[in-house]
Amino acid sequence: MLSLSNAASLAGILLAAVLGALPPLLGRWSDRQLHLFIAFGAGVFLGAVFFHLIPETMAVQPDVLANFMILNGFMVVLFVERVLVRHRHHDCDDVAEHRHQVVGISAFIGLSIHSVLAGFALGASFAAPRIALVIFLAIVSHKSVAAFSLATMFRLSNIPLKRALVLLAVFALCTPVGALLSLPLISTLSEIHITIPTALAAGTFIYVATMDLLPEAFCDTRKRLGPFIALSIGILVMLLVTQLGG
Repeated sequence: MLSLSNAASLAGILLAAVLGALPPLLGRWSDRQLHLFIAFGAGVFLGAVFFHLIPETMAVQPDVLANFMILNGFMVVLFVERVLVRHRHHDCDDVAEHRHQVVGISAFIGLSIHSVLAGFALGASFAAPRIALVIFLAIVSHKSVAAFSLATMFRLSNIPLKRALVLLAVFALCTPVGALLSLPLISTLSEIHITIPTALAAGTFIYVATMDLLPEAFCDTRKRLGPFIALSIGILVMLLVTQLGG
C-alpha cells in the first residue's frame, strides 16, 4: 500500500509533466521559436542518451550486447520511417503543416519506455527513504523537460490538439504506472532484463535527434547560431539533471 508521501511523489511527477507540456502546446509561437524548441529538444535527447541511458546500459550489459540493442533501436525507427512509410521532404517554411508524424510518435514511444523504467526506479526507492528524494527530484526534472520537448514535436508535427493531449496524458502516467508495477515485480527482474528496453530507447533517441530534429532545427541556413545555442542548452540541462540524480 502506498504511503501518503509516496502518493504525493506520483502526483508531483504528473504535475511536472503537465506544466512542461502546456507552454509549447497551447502558446502562440512563431516557426523560428518552435525550431529553437526543437533544437533544445534534440539536446535533451542527446544528453539523455550519453549522460544517462548508455552509461546505465553499459554498467549492466556486456558492451557488445548493449551496443547491439542500441543499434537495433536506431534501425527499427529508421525502417519504420524511411522504408514502411513514404518520407516526403518539405521546405522549411512548410514544415509546420507537413511535418511527418512518425517523428513525434517515435519520440513518444521511446520516452514512454524510459518513463516506465524510471517508474521502476522510483518504486524501488520507496523502500529507501534516503535516496527516494534524490530519485524523485531527478525524475521530476527529466519529466518536465521531456514533456516540453515532446509537446513541441507534436506541435510541429501538426498532430490534432485532442490527440496530442491524449498522448501526453499517457506519457505523464507512464512513470506512476511503472512505479506501481514495480512494487510486486522489482525483486523478480534482473538488471539485464530492465536495461534492454533502456538500450532500445537510447537507439530511438539517437535516431530522432540526429535524423529528424537536428536537420529540422537547422533547416534555415541563415539562422544557425540560435539553434546551436538551444541545442547546447538542452544538453547542459540533461547534464545537470543527471548530476542531480547521481
